[in-house]
Amino acid sequence: MYAGLTRLDEVGEPYPSLASSWETSEDGRVYTFHLRSGLRFSDGSPLEASDVRRSWLRLLDPAVAATAPDVLNVVVGAAQRLAGGPEADVGIEAPNAGTLIVHLRHPAAYFPAITATPATFVVPRTAGKDERWQSTGSFVGSGPYVVDRLEGTDLVLKANSRYVAGPPPIAEVRFIGQVASDSVSSFAAGDIDLAPVASFDATWLAYDPDLGKRLHRAAPLSILYFGFDTTRPPFDDARVRRAFQLALDRGRLVELAESAAAQPASSLLPPALWPEGMTDEHGADLASARSLLDAAGYADRAKLGTIVINNSGGLNIAPAVAVWRSQLGVEVAVEDRSFGEYLDPKSVRPPQIFTIDWIADYHSPDALYSLLLLPTAASNYGKWTDDEFVTLLEDAGGAVTPAEQAAAYRRVEARVDDQVPVIPWLYPDSWWLVRDGLRGLGDLTTGLLDFGRVSWAE
Repeated sequence: MYAGLTRLDEVGEPYPSLASSWETSEDGRVYTFHLRSGLRFSDGSPLEASDVRRSWLRLLDPAVAATAPDVLNVVVGAAQRLAGGPEADVGIEAPNAGTLIVHLRHPAAYFPAITATPATFVVPRTAGKDERWQSTGSFVGSGPYVVDRLEGTDLVLKANSRYVAGPPPIAEVRFIGQVASDSVSSFAAGDIDLAPVASFDATWLAYDPDLGKRLHRAAPLSILYFGFDTTRPPFDDARVRRAFQLALDRGRLVELAESAAAQPASSLLPPALWPEGMTDEHGADLASARSLLDAAGYADRAKLGTIVINNSGGLNIAPAVAVWRSQLGVEVAVEDRSFGEYLDPKSVRPPQIFTIDWIADYHSPDALYSLLLLPTAASNYGKWTDDEFVTLLEDAGGAVTPAEQAAAYRRVEARVDDQVPVIPWLYPDSWWLVRDGLRGLGDLTTGLLDFGRVSWAE
């Protein structure tokens, strides 16, 4: 329903959308985007560079409390604005209707992928600071579809005739809000044409003579992980964090927790984002884990107190908890609370470990490293701070050739693996049932369905 300067193709590479082209300064710190002429919002009003700037500044406005503002943290002054600093210091300029100039804190070859992130898409001038600025009766968008109506629990979208690429081939898209039984049965009955499928269903659907041919697996860009509160003992000590990681044989425990088809995680980065030369190692070592706790001053495990885990991510963490209790001798309490409750500063019993699931918004290791681990990132819930990591990540953003980028991100990964601000746990699979003849959805890697390029085979 919205569009950005760029969009992602079927393999995750950015291509021009609202922008017709862009160039980068010699030092890689300034991007100049040239917008196409004649751009319009769905209501016919002009869409200009100032609208892109306004949309981005809205994203960074602390009063809006956006859920993913950190995608713009590489922009000069963005992090300061999120913390309440002046809007005028943010490095985004719109000198005329067709030009947007963006100043970055450091070189970032992946920036055109950030401008394909939905958080940076262009919203209308009516966009306010709450959730009530759009409705079915007065919807204004910039993307391939607009909201047309609600029919019961179904949301019906219609093609936007003013979309930058022209109206999409499919005139109407209906999101089914409620099915009679389950999505697989509804797909089999012909009631829906595209359906996400749980991993445990995919294991048997693959053998179904009819549905198996329509089952598609997407390369995952998601990660489920344990995070540590690194601001207070015991997890302000990297040795303790590493001990808890080394105790877990993730290759075995993830299978116990989920299924034999589950993919244990060895990095915060899903495999689709791994730099060349990165290896898949889970690194369990109980003897070293116990020694690290002893060296950190916790030979008497009672000194650790009760470790509180907030399982807001909904993971099956029982096998991991059992190992920490039985093999490390740690007292653990698990609390299933919403993530909002965990983030509440008034929380009576803030957890020392928490679970999170996250999906990369664009095809770069930076999409997870920066949004989840930079000290200024709003989503760095464990408040981990490490100057060497920051330097390494900035160096990686400025790397030019694929070989240089791969080497730089391997150094970033090595630092994260050494300091253990998080324990990667599981790469969730993404499976879809796709009706015969439905084209243009690609591998659905990011889980973002770009219906602007979807069509039915004739």
